[in-house]
Amino acid sequence: MKLFEIIQSIETCEEDGTIFAQRIDGSYHPTSEAIVIVMTDVELLMKTSEVANERCPGKSYFLEVSIAQEFIEDWSANHDGKKPSNEQACKYLIHYSEYDSYPVSFFS
Repeated sequence: MKLFEIIQSIETCEEDGTIFAQRIDGSYHPTSEAIVIVMTDVELLMKTSEVANERCPGKSYFLEVSIAQEFIEDWSANHDGKKPSNEQACKYLIHYSEYDSYPVSFFS
């Protein structure tokens, strides 16, 4: 599954899931291969890189599903209740994952 597809259906993903995605040339892209994993209690105590190596080799931690869902709710709250397009959501969530901050254009 592509990262774009996961973000497109983020509202139906398990809230306690974690998104792992493949980096392409060092960055995440909408076309990056991705997966949602619900980690076990033991895995939650492990480094995410160890979980990735065991459960989804070639991918790395992207974001928790709950954070992605909250991000989209925050977007709506800042844009008169309108949800971002799937393209906007993907672009901004990649930025958020890479820089741990909202992009400046998030608020405009």
